[in-house]
Amino acid sequence: MKKCKNSKKYLTFVQLIEFILMKRYFLSVFLFVLLGSSVRAMDANNLRISLLTVDPNPTAVYTIYGHTAIRIFNSDEGIDWVLNWGMFDRSAPNFLLRFIKGETDYYFEIFPYESFLLEYSWKNAVLTEQVLNIPDEQKQAFWEKIENNYRPENKEYRYNFLFDNCVTRPRDLIEQFCGGKLEYPAMAQPTTFRDLVHSCTYPYPWMSFGIDLLIGAGADSIIGLRSSLFLPVRLKDALDESSVLTAEGRQNIVNQSIPILSSKGTEAKSSWITPARFGWIMLIHALVLGLWGVWRRKRMALFFAPWFLVAGLVGCLLVFMTLFSEHPATSTNWNLLWLHPLHFIAFVSYFYKKEKRFFTVYHWISLVFSLLVVLVWPFIPQALNSADIPYILILAAASAIWCFRRGRSPH
Repeated sequence: MKKCKNSKKYLTFVQLIEFILMKRYFLSVFLFVLLGSSVRAMDANNLRISLLTVDPNPTAVYTIYGHTAIRIFNSDEGIDWVLNWGMFDRSAPNFLLRFIKGETDYYFEIFPYESFLLEYSWKNAVLTEQVLNIPDEQKQAFWEKIENNYRPENKEYRYNFLFDNCVTRPRDLIEQFCGGKLEYPAMAQPTTFRDLVHSCTYPYPWMSFGIDLLIGAGADSIIGLRSSLFLPVRLKDALDESSVLTAEGRQNIVNQSIPILSSKGTEAKSSWITPARFGWIMLIHALVLGLWGVWRRKRMALFFAPWFLVAGLVGCLLVFMTLFSEHPATSTNWNLLWLHPLHFIAFVSYFYKKEKRFFTVYHWISLVFSLLVVLVWPFIPQALNSADIPYILILAAASAIWCFRRGRSPH
C-alpha cells in the first residue's frame, strides 16, 4: 500500500512538471505571435533550413510512428523556429466520427525550437537534425511559401495518413525548393503500406490486429520509394542517400546530419496476451463449453451470443469505412467475408424462446461460409492477419454446435 501511495505522488509531481512546461510552451507561442510583424522583414537568404526527425518510440501508442518538422535558423536575427504540420484539435465537434470517416483536419503551426526540443527531451525521444542544401536563391521563395501557408485561411488541410501528413508536407517542400531534381536512392526491397505500418506497430500486436481489420486490399499493393516516405524515419533515411541533380552537377541534399537527442534506452513492455493467443484460448473454451451445452441441452447464450454481437458490430464498422470513409485503402476489405452485420441474426437467435427454422438455416450457412474462408485463406487477395483464424473458427464452432444441438439440417 505504501508503494502505491508513493507512485501516486510521483505521478502527480510529473504531471505538475508537464503542466509547467506546457505553460512555458504556450507562453513562447504567444511571444512569437507578438513578434509576428518582424517575421516578414527578415532576410530569408541567411536561413539555415533543416529537417527534424523524431524516431518512433515504442513506449507509448501515440509515439510509435515518430514525427517530422522543419527547423529554420538565422542567428543574425535571433530566429530559431520549428515548422510543424502535425497539429489537430481534439475538441473539434464530432472529432471521433470525423476521424473514422477520414475527415480529420490538421493545421500548420510555427513554434520556438527551444520549446520543441524541451517537449521531446521529456518524452525520451531520439531527435535528429539534417541540415539541408537549399540554394540561397531558393530560400526567399521557400519563406514566401511558408508565409502563405501560415495565413489563417491556408493553415488547415485534410489529413491523410498515407498521402498527406506531417511528413509528406516537408518532403514536398524539399522537392520543390532543392534547386533541381531530387533523386531518391533505389528501393532496397519491395514493400507495401501494410508492411510499413507493421514496422511501427509491432510492439502493439492488438493495434496491428485492429489496423489489419480496418484497411483493405489496397494497402497490399507494392509501392515505390517516394510513396513510402509518409513515415518520418523513412524520409530521414532516404534523404541521407538522396542527391540533387542541377545544371551545374550533383550534390547531396543533406549537408550535415546532427544527433540532437538520444533515448535513455527504455523499451515497450510486451504483453503475453496477444490477439492470436487470446483467440486460441477462447476457441478451446468455445469447444469445451459448446460440447457441454450439447450434453446438457443448453444454448450457452451468455458465451456464444456476445461473439456474434461483436462480429456484427465490427462488420458494421467495416461496411461504414468501406462505403463512406475517406481513409485510403479501406475499400475492398476482404475481412467482410467473416465480419458482417448479418451476424446480428445469429446473436438474436440465442434469445428467442422458440428456436425457429430460419435461425438454424442461418447457422448452417454461417458454418459453411466460415470454413470456406479458412480453406481459401492463402488465395484471398489481401494480407489478412493470421490471428483472425481462431476467431473465425469460434464463429464456425458456435454455429456447428447450434446445428448439432438441433440435430437436423435445414432441409
